[in-house]
Amino acid sequence: MDNAGMQAAWNAYLDSLKSAGEALFRASSPTDEVTQAEGLRHLSRLVRLGLSSAVEFADPDFPVLARYVDEVTKFGCDNPDTIYQRALINPAREYRITGVRGSIDYLSFITAKPGAEGRQHQVAQIDTSTLQVRPDGTFEICLSPERKGENWLAIDAETRSVSVRQTYLDRQAEVPAQLHIEAMGEPRIPPPLTREKISAQLEAARNFTLYCATLFPDWTEGYQAHPNTLPPADQEACLRAGGDPNIYFYRSFWRLAPDEALVVRIPRIPACDTWNLQVDNYWQESMDYRYVRSHLNKHSALADADGGVTAVIAHQDPGHPNWLNTAGHECGHFAMRWIRAVEHVDPLTSLRRFSDVAGQSREAVSQLAGASV
Repeated sequence: MDNAGMQAAWNAYLDSLKSAGEALFRASSPTDEVTQAEGLRHLSRLVRLGLSSAVEFADPDFPVLARYVDEVTKFGCDNPDTIYQRALINPAREYRITGVRGSIDYLSFITAKPGAEGRQHQVAQIDTSTLQVRPDGTFEICLSPERKGENWLAIDAETRSVSVRQTYLDRQAEVPAQLHIEAMGEPRIPPPLTREKISAQLEAARNFTLYCATLFPDWTEGYQAHPNTLPPADQEACLRAGGDPNIYFYRSFWRLAPDEALVVRIPRIPACDTWNLQVDNYWQESMDYRYVRSHLNKHSALADADGGVTAVIAHQDPGHPNWLNTAGHECGHFAMRWIRAVEHVDPLTSLRRFSDVAGQSREAVSQLAGASV
């Protein structure tokens, strides 16, 4: 490939970003200033994430469990309580993950292979319930076609990645796991980069950006058919997008006038590892949880007297301990998760006047969810 070829590869990448912008900023997208400004930022984040995952951490012979979602890189209904990590792997090789368990509540490892249109198919999983940890807190996981070691994560001829989810109950108190992945066999030095390789990586980066810029707004747009309610999501679709099979989702669209509040009631909390309720922006990014409280989990929510949980989504503080702040947004995506729950209890919602909720007792507010206005 000569310089003209390299210029063509770069131009193809830039042109694809225009396509991603067209997919994201469709005629049906909200036109309020906050949503549009965050849409531009979201697209820049997808570009950064695509380049990071497809260029910087893309060598399966020298894998890195890179953190691809954090406080300023968000997409796809990211859980504010979760550390997301991922490494690319070569199915012709075997790998070892070594770690120190820490005290974080939930830890999950999933190997996956790609399908059509960016979809992911799980190959194998190990999580907190099955992970064997030594008395000193260390552990090893073998990634191989044949069973090896006390912690084995299967790979097959099409496996291309391993992903990790570390989920807090209490971010202030828990210590995340320390993890390292390496390819087994003789140590080698990474070869010099080639033009063909970087061109292929740029193509992968642009495909990722276009995929995300299309998929998640498609989902949010579809959720507008049932606004301000939280029905079960299409669980298979969530899995195909790279979800964890231990997680059961509810997803929807919210919109509140300045004088409205949305009451969400979980009638009871079954035995589970944890659960999560969160308010996102239109682009399915979590709010800036460093500064705004817009999500709850099993640890942070204050339960009702009967053991259920009631939350209030509102633009201003109603005086309720489980207030979720919309952070200046008129509308957006919102979701609930059960993680390793023995049953999936459906949440109830009710759109109310803010004055119906503000200053009311927790017992009175809990009676509003599911009731007609």
